[in-house]
Amino acid sequence: MTGAASVGALTLAAALTPTLPALAQSQSGPLPPIRVEAPPEKPRAVAQAKPKPVASQARSASGAQKLPPIDVGGARRSARVAPVRSALVTGATVSSGTVGAASTGAGSAAFAAAVANVGRNPTDVHGYFAGRISTATKTNTPILNIPQSVTVLTRQQLDDRNSLALENALAYVPGVTVAQGERNRDQITIRGQNTTADFYIDGVRDDAEYYRDLYNIQAVEVLKGPSALIFGRGGGGGVVNRVTKKADGETINDLRFVTGSFGRKRVTADFGRAVTDTIAVRLNALYEQSYGYRDFDKLERWGVNPALSWKPFENTFVLFNYEHFRDRRTVDRGVPSFGGFQFLGENIYPGYPLPTPRSAFFGVGNPSVRDVNYSRINMDRAALVIDHTTEFGLNIRNQLAWANYDKLYQNTFPDQTLGQLSQQLNPALNGLSPITITPVGVARLDGYLAPTPRRNIFNQTDLTYKFEMTPEIRHLMLVGAEFGNQWSFTGRDISRFNNPFNGPRRLTTPFWAPTVYAPVFFDNYFDTATRRWNTNLDIGSGYVQDQIEVTKYFDVLAGVRFDSFHMRFNDGITFENQSRLDNKWSPRFGLIFKPVEIVSLYGTYSRSFLPQSGDQFNQLPRSAASLAPQGFENIEFGFKAQLLPTLLFTGAIYQLNRSNQALTLTALTSVLANTRTQGAELGLTGNVTDEWQVSLGYGHQDARVVSTDAAFNPRQPFLTDVGKVNPSVPRNTFSYWNRYDLSSFVGGGPGVLGVGAGVIYASSFYPSLDNRVIVPGYARVDGALFVKVTENISGQLNIENLTGAYYYASAHNNNNIMPGAPRSAYVTVNARF
Repeated sequence: MTGAASVGALTLAAALTPTLPALAQSQSGPLPPIRVEAPPEKPRAVAQAKPKPVASQARSASGAQKLPPIDVGGARRSARVAPVRSALVTGATVSSGTVGAASTGAGSAAFAAAVANVGRNPTDVHGYFAGRISTATKTNTPILNIPQSVTVLTRQQLDDRNSLALENALAYVPGVTVAQGERNRDQITIRGQNTTADFYIDGVRDDAEYYRDLYNIQAVEVLKGPSALIFGRGGGGGVVNRVTKKADGETINDLRFVTGSFGRKRVTADFGRAVTDTIAVRLNALYEQSYGYRDFDKLERWGVNPALSWKPFENTFVLFNYEHFRDRRTVDRGVPSFGGFQFLGENIYPGYPLPTPRSAFFGVGNPSVRDVNYSRINMDRAALVIDHTTEFGLNIRNQLAWANYDKLYQNTFPDQTLGQLSQQLNPALNGLSPITITPVGVARLDGYLAPTPRRNIFNQTDLTYKFEMTPEIRHLMLVGAEFGNQWSFTGRDISRFNNPFNGPRRLTTPFWAPTVYAPVFFDNYFDTATRRWNTNLDIGSGYVQDQIEVTKYFDVLAGVRFDSFHMRFNDGITFENQSRLDNKWSPRFGLIFKPVEIVSLYGTYSRSFLPQSGDQFNQLPRSAASLAPQGFENIEFGFKAQLLPTLLFTGAIYQLNRSNQALTLTALTSVLANTRTQGAELGLTGNVTDEWQVSLGYGHQDARVVSTDAAFNPRQPFLTDVGKVNPSVPRNTFSYWNRYDLSSFVGGGPGVLGVGAGVIYASSFYPSLDNRVIVPGYARVDGALFVKVTENISGQLNIENLTGAYYYASAHNNNNIMPGAPRSAYVTVNARF
């Protein structure tokens, strides 16, 4: 499929006229976008026999006023553009999202815009607003022309809300629920689909289990709905893509200091500059040592990320990026639940999270809590992008990425609460067992050690070409391939308490004494739950996509991807060897209708798949090896309206069906189920006025089991999982953040004084499929104050949970529920020199 498609695309490309890919737009201050265009090429004699060329500037789908283009050719290098003010302080526009010193001229502006385009950064960025992204289509496309729900968190949004890590940033995204992740990894639920692996860096898979910092990130993009055409397997509910800061030639000398509640101490640095007219460098660095509102909580992490951009030839760019990141923190899996009574599997009344002090730690602390309960990761990642545009307009882009994740976590945690009432069918008695009442107010503690290292290598090659069949029908064709290998190890050693040989696997403790100081050992090699699993995965993919503009009223997005997923599995304890091969096609089709230039209405259909090995390749052994892959099917209708030049209003309704999903009932049993999520989303992002920026989102979801493969049992006619609600899916979520510039009221220039305020709301949800426990809903209010001291010094104060509400922020199961943080204040100082 891919070979024929590639040959066809190249043949077509060779027959058509020269075109140059449009450069990303650059903007400054409160003005509408300034389009930066390359000068037209001189006509060639051979062009006389070719069809009419396509204009170098694509039709704008933006409601923003167009300004005259700036010539960036060598003869006009002395032309200058307006200085770029700090996006943090003033909300100024920067096409690549860079916060730095003023541009040195049209030549450097063109270099920065080209790097942003090659690096696939969001463009047309103005404060909280982003007009174009490349992640959803692999081409720089107006968000109005993308038939899919998209949320872009720009650098200024992240800074204004003091979002230091990915889990903080996603709390303000509608349709996304941040799960607990056993407090050693990012884990989210998108449109009812739980995932630990649908994370990407610059469009390349970043699926290891760890917490992701944002010190070197320019923007966070959240795409909703299946996206296998672009990303391959997984991504059933959506994907989260982090866009790194690029070396774009801007002069940047930024330091950022954060301190505040619970001993937070954090410093980040961002340095960048142009070395020559064709070489630019950038360095981002981080160090943090902080404590938390939970007992014994401690975090230490640091990272360094150098980047290089090189333009060796007129239409060729080379981008290199390397990151070393280390993170060590206390693992704390929260509090258990209490109460609840089930009869034949049905709730008579539900359980709730245990109302302990929000700092109470349930686990073992001998010799110390931090020595027994911790997570560490050492990550090294390198990426190389080579981008070239031929004389006849074919863009060729290759990205090679390698990553090594050395991850290990060790923890003790509450795995069950005693004292709950239940009555179940007892086959031995051929009837109901007696109601048992165990001592109330007692929690059972379990534990294990789990190394989960991974090595990834991926290579993506994309060929992109613009052409027109008629003056009214224009095409943007993409043909590409991806190849990769992932090696993973999943280990697990079960805990033994008091004695490493015959001590008990679990301990009990009363609620009022949650921390136990008993010896614990994690070298129980011969326990049946011990794991030594090695997986080696080879991936080969090919895809083709066509974005078709049919008059000014219709756009069509159509494509298909083929994935070959070959996994080899070895169990180091049982010496079991298995191999699995999945070959899957993933189509995508979208139709966009634009009755006016600033409004688009769309409908879309897409599919994705996930092999039964699961997100982390830890479900392949035994019975799962022979099961068909899980399937995701999404139907969505929506609208996008650019109400103002930099204000975007969006909405969507959707139905997402997931088939053949393995749902865990107990530690030893599971069923295959079909689930369905139906929902709606609304979003408003951008600048209402020059002083007022907003980010608002509302999501409504109903995600539940519609069928399972469990056989009917006449002894338990009412025991069924059909109708159960998916875990970690609140019915309603709402978030609203806005920032207002008060400078005019105090007679200062833009950015001298500003305030911010926001609210996060989530309705109640179930932490487990049995729906036995309810986590109550909550509302959290946040605030901020922004001050510009001098041209080079600014500061801000962020206060989270202004009202001091006691709430539960996330969960992993019925007995790992995390209380939210109390009122917290953080001071940030930004220095530019």
